[in-house]
Amino acid sequence: MLRNFACVAALAALPASVPGQVLSFPARSDLVVFSATAVDGKGRPVMDLRREDFRIYEDGRSQAIAHFHGGRGLPARILLLVDASGSMSEESKVANARWAAERILEALGPEDQVAVAGFDSRYWGVVAFTRDREAVRKGLASITPFGSTALHDALDKAAGDIASHGEGRRAIVVLTDGVDTSSQKAPDDVIARSRALDVPIYAVSVISPLDDPTSESFLGKKEAGEAAAATEMLSRYAALSGGAAYRVSNAGALHAAAQRIASELKHQYRLGWDAPTGPARFRRVEVRSTRKGVTVRTRSGYVPPS
Repeated sequence: MLRNFACVAALAALPASVPGQVLSFPARSDLVVFSATAVDGKGRPVMDLRREDFRIYEDGRSQAIAHFHGGRGLPARILLLVDASGSMSEESKVANARWAAERILEALGPEDQVAVAGFDSRYWGVVAFTRDREAVRKGLASITPFGSTALHDALDKAAGDIASHGEGRRAIVVLTDGVDTSSQKAPDDVIARSRALDVPIYAVSVISPLDDPTSESFLGKKEAGEAAAATEMLSRYAALSGGAAYRVSNAGALHAAAQRIASELKHQYRLGWDAPTGPARFRRVEVRSTRKGVTVRTRSGYVPPS
């Protein structure tokens, strides 16, 4: 069973990595650490950036990068969060979600740890963090759709679970049709928590071709509007936490999304700077690259400890 939320310490750069090594920064109350991924104009990860290729702005003011790690070679922790609600039984959605999860597994390195959790109106751990890929596959196969959908609640609990396992490269990959029907948590509260814990959310919205305006099978029905609204919410989760969102309705799109997610997860940068003095309020952060055509994804800001 996955563990509950535990407080997370700040991280520091390591000069090199060895199998199983966890990235750690000195535990300092004034050190701010962000995960970041960099992509080119076609959305492909950019893997060779150096400290001097980044610029950090906090509330519009430039910050000196105190700690940096390129992330290559460091093991990752990935939590696969699979929608097991009744709506996922339609149009083979849960089978497509499992298939996408398998593609992500194939692209990860042998030292990367993966956990599986499921959710409907509840949230439960299916497989704890492990390098055993067969155990992960069996866990994915055991998920059966039933019940209502508490997506926001599940993301909130997943962020706490993955944060409780320590720092380093990490992310939640949620595979869902995206339509929340029974959460108690508000989306803004979940976004605030994922930002505070520095847990990027990657969302794969698995929809029916009947609901996809780009598909020849699109019927233009009411449910398509609901699917679009759900996808928009997942995109917001991803953008504000530093992840990415994909809307897929066919095998080709599923495969492309899975490959891109896996590639990004293997190349997370870690950037640290000294927090400016001031009140404990939300501070907007923007990270840019000086390299032309490169976009940096990271969480949108943080609240310093009071």
